[in-house]
Amino acid sequence: MKKSIVLMAALMSTSFAAPYVWSANVTTSKPSEVKTGGTLRMVQLKDFDTYNPFTSQGRPSLPELHDGEGGLIKIDPVSGDYEPYMADKMTISKDGRTFTFTLRPELKWSDGQAITADDFISTLNIIADEKVGDSLYSYLYEGDKKVTWKKLGNLSLSITFPAKTIQNLETISYLNPRPDHVFGATYRSKGAEGVKALWDLKTDPKDLVVAGPWKVERYVLGERVVLTKNKYFGDWNKDSAGRALPYINSLQYNIVPDQNAALAQFLAGNTDIYAPSNRDQLSQIAEAKKGGKLDVEIAANVGPQTSVDMMYFNMNKSSDPVKQGWFRDKRFRQAMSMLVNKEAMIDQVLGGFGFAAWTSVYPLYKDWVAPNVDKYKYNPAGAAKLLAQMGFKKGKDGMLQDSKGRKLSFILITNSENNRRQQLARLFADEAKKVGVDVKTNFIPFNQLLDTVGPEGDAAKLDRKFDVAISGLSGGGFINPVGVAAVLQCGGDLNNYNASKKCIAPWETQMYNLYLQSRKEFDINKRKAIANKIQALQAENLGNIYLVSQSAHYAWDSRLQGELPKKLATPLWASSYFGLRYGVLSWINEK
Repeated sequence: MKKSIVLMAALMSTSFAAPYVWSANVTTSKPSEVKTGGTLRMVQLKDFDTYNPFTSQGRPSLPELHDGEGGLIKIDPVSGDYEPYMADKMTISKDGRTFTFTLRPELKWSDGQAITADDFISTLNIIADEKVGDSLYSYLYEGDKKVTWKKLGNLSLSITFPAKTIQNLETISYLNPRPDHVFGATYRSKGAEGVKALWDLKTDPKDLVVAGPWKVERYVLGERVVLTKNKYFGDWNKDSAGRALPYINSLQYNIVPDQNAALAQFLAGNTDIYAPSNRDQLSQIAEAKKGGKLDVEIAANVGPQTSVDMMYFNMNKSSDPVKQGWFRDKRFRQAMSMLVNKEAMIDQVLGGFGFAAWTSVYPLYKDWVAPNVDKYKYNPAGAAKLLAQMGFKKGKDGMLQDSKGRKLSFILITNSENNRRQQLARLFADEAKKVGVDVKTNFIPFNQLLDTVGPEGDAAKLDRKFDVAISGLSGGGFINPVGVAAVLQCGGDLNNYNASKKCIAPWETQMYNLYLQSRKEFDINKRKAIANKIQALQAENLGNIYLVSQSAHYAWDSRLQGELPKKLATPLWASSYFGLRYGVLSWINEK
């Protein structure tokens, strides 16, 4: 993280000999002690939604598992700098806007076809089509100006940004190729609808074509997914001794209904990795280890996760103008924020292992959290006062109602697989009831939740079918931790409260314009100052009411090896899937 991508201007040419070789200092295992083969057993809290990388929503996803550790470039956790990965060579123009890549000649798809510049070019073309709805769409724009790209040869291409920004390399790091002979060919003949129709869960896994270390071998809905090694991946991806990666032959995900079932699977010795989310889960695992029932390693309370739970009210509810009026009134959202008892959430739900969250900056990045962002912290009396200003009074039943006798009541939804979020929802409902607000809870499957909160359209006509929801956000970069365009832009793919392309209130426009300004600021102190202004707008207007960030805990079967060294074994570098290790460098020590 020292130099990060601030050295863009100086780094005019970086070249690495093919194939890509992993540094020995990103794993505790020596190549000489590694064993190859075996199956890594994990759980999945829901069925995956699709095989299609352009339409998949939420995390985790099968396309992410297919992609592996990076695309054209990836970040080196030791230095914090980006380095060529699928690319063999990267050059940066003097103005810092154009990035030229030469691909490694050994790259192949899982069907044996060569990965070429055409695959990246058609992937970019598809992402840039708004009708496809890819989650990276907003990353290809700087305001209203579009990123451009060009094929320079069979194994070379360039990507040009409208401006030199601190996040250009970060954007490129998200770019994973999709097979041109599958998606590109379909896009050219059938357009966006043709792309969206490809690779649903009815597709035979043998027809999937991937670039990463593993691909799906079979999927039994509601039971399990098995991924097996892509035999061509190791041609270009090697460990520090030159051995082909990945070490592990296959991944098995057992589909379970919720977090309680996931814990039960780990305690029974049926899975190899588990991420406890509270003190009780940690205690159960520790007791099983102490009693000799499990042979596991535990890393507890290693810091805040790169994630947050948040609550948001639907500002796009045209079918119910009364509720829409409530939800768009910032006094209402401020009152709701003052009914969120974050201390109780941390104590009762997370067992004391958690952190209050106030803005889009995760608590992990404490040096970036702006001052005075807890302006609307837990204060039921203050909430009641604001609601009274809006005209709400208590009826005979003690519940608040407006001047026309309409009860202040709404439905709070979250995903049924996530016990933690359900408890957060119930705590909020209990606090709200104390001041006369009727909050009903409804827990639905994650994929249904995404469909419910997701539709886009015109701000005046858009009618999303929910009142308020709790979901989470994870990932993001440390270069500009205030967020990404998809979160801060009106109608952005990750904008929970306003899914329309048109901003409803001036603060939304102000916040996004500040974000665009921050992207062009290479002085970290000035960038932090801009981030503080964005957070001030968030803390005052509360489009998202941020709740808590969990403390990270990890547990794994002792047969699983290849952890990150201690100085890197933090939530910043941990994997959503493999915990404190890189997937391709993980290995199974069968005893």
